[in-house]
Amino acid sequence: MQLNDRYIPLNSLGSGGFSRLYTIWDLKTQSEKVLKVLVQPDPKALELFEQEARVLASLQHSGVPRVVPDGYFFLRRRNRNPLQLPCLIMEKINGLTLEEILAEYPQGCPEELVMLWLHQALDILRELHKRGIVHRDLKPSNLMLRLPHPQTLDYSQLADSPLVMIDFGGAKQIGALVHSDRETTPRSHTRLVSPGYSPPEQIVGAAITPATDFYALGRTCIHLLTGLFPAELEDPMTGKLQWQHRVAVTPGFAELLDCMVENDVNERPQNADDIQTYLFRIARMKRHPRRMMSFPQLFLDVIKTALIEVDRIIWGGLKLVGRSLLAISQAITETLWQIGLASSGGMLGAGLGLILAYQSPLGQILGDLLKPSLPLLFSHLSNNLGAEIIVLSLAGLGTGLGLTDGAGFQQRRHYKWAGVMGVFGYLTGGLLWRIISTISLVPGFGNLAMARWFCIGMTTVILTWGLDWKSHRSVYAIVSASATSAIFWGLANLNILPIYLLQFPQVSLIAEWVQFRYAITFVGLLGCTIALSLAVIHYTIIPILRLIGWK
Repeated sequence: MQLNDRYIPLNSLGSGGFSRLYTIWDLKTQSEKVLKVLVQPDPKALELFEQEARVLASLQHSGVPRVVPDGYFFLRRRNRNPLQLPCLIMEKINGLTLEEILAEYPQGCPEELVMLWLHQALDILRELHKRGIVHRDLKPSNLMLRLPHPQTLDYSQLADSPLVMIDFGGAKQIGALVHSDRETTPRSHTRLVSPGYSPPEQIVGAAITPATDFYALGRTCIHLLTGLFPAELEDPMTGKLQWQHRVAVTPGFAELLDCMVENDVNERPQNADDIQTYLFRIARMKRHPRRMMSFPQLFLDVIKTALIEVDRIIWGGLKLVGRSLLAISQAITETLWQIGLASSGGMLGAGLGLILAYQSPLGQILGDLLKPSLPLLFSHLSNNLGAEIIVLSLAGLGTGLGLTDGAGFQQRRHYKWAGVMGVFGYLTGGLLWRIISTISLVPGFGNLAMARWFCIGMTTVILTWGLDWKSHRSVYAIVSASATSAIFWGLANLNILPIYLLQFPQVSLIAEWVQFRYAITFVGLLGCTIALSLAVIHYTIIPILRLIGWK
């Protein structure tokens, strides 16, 4: 039987997962190849199979099995249920996996071999990561050595044999892939986990990066050194590997492997070059211990080591500065956006309320309805109280909607509740302001100017409490209220702004455009101050509280 008019099956190599492997004879090249056939008609299995074919076809590296041109095709099976079987023709690698080699070293492989295999694996990963490909399934069974005589193993044969990385069914492209001439959308992400080797971010389905491969490769090396499965070495409390007491390893190499298997992805090496530089340094130290070096060798080694460390420090510093500048720019942008939405929303609402108060009878009608229920002391307020209620309500509504629409400072959009609390906050603060101002005119009550700044704080605490915060709601509300009232008090007492721009709007039923400007300015200034105080709380006070344990 010939497949695709070219390949003759010779014998089965076994099965694994959803596929089977066969040795075949290629009539065109007169050489043996490997045929991989997907026998399970499962959509996810087909996706992984096609992904492996696509990745291998795109790579031209001696450490990756080559796929022959037109090596991916479908074989139609003729029986009662005709089925298209996906087939992949790959280069046949004569050799053994590191898992099979480990069986010959039950107490662990020599350190020199493991370091050599790590170096070769990093060469392959550098090429993969440069193309945006993460293998995702590194372990001893997926790393092979090309061996001319697998039946007779000796140290020199293992040391001189090149490493090959196999099984790219779980490989993942970072970003979108173009799958065909017509398909340009990325496929769904299939979660793949190899217990004992996969890092935490891969297990929980988080973002995959090159550091994912370094974690699995580090655990693979520890397995090869100790002869023990990584899960047997895990600390049950921390999940970290307790392995160094099991085998004698160069301290620098042990430190490198521990760094590669850190649970925090940011604590691991981020590229293959960094790891290989460290490996070169370890190898140089093993060949030339400093106590045996001549003075010129010692001097050069010190210079090289210093340059490496300086490079790491400079690069780390540059990355830190870059991240800091990015975080600062994002914080400034978010703060300005919140200030703009809060002030413009409040000003728009206040402007609409003033137009209704001046151009419609709503204010007079509302004032007449309220007049019978007002105490004798405040009966004179009925003339313009209705108009002020309209202005304050719409100003509070606009400010609340503006603040929640920006969704800044880790808050969620909850328009209904934010609008209601904005209206309630402005009405409470504005009416208290009018009451306190009226009482201060009564002989014997004295000057209650200080109490009026409390009204601004009351408005702020109600409004910010209505925003849908993910945490620390009380901190945002109370601290922003205190800060806002303190800012307005300071602006008034230091004569930075005139007092008539720092008080709640007073609206008459007769159009007074001076009052219109004052009201619009006050509402806009209050929205700006609230948004600014929320930004300071979010970026300074909240991180401190979380640092001391208040989550």
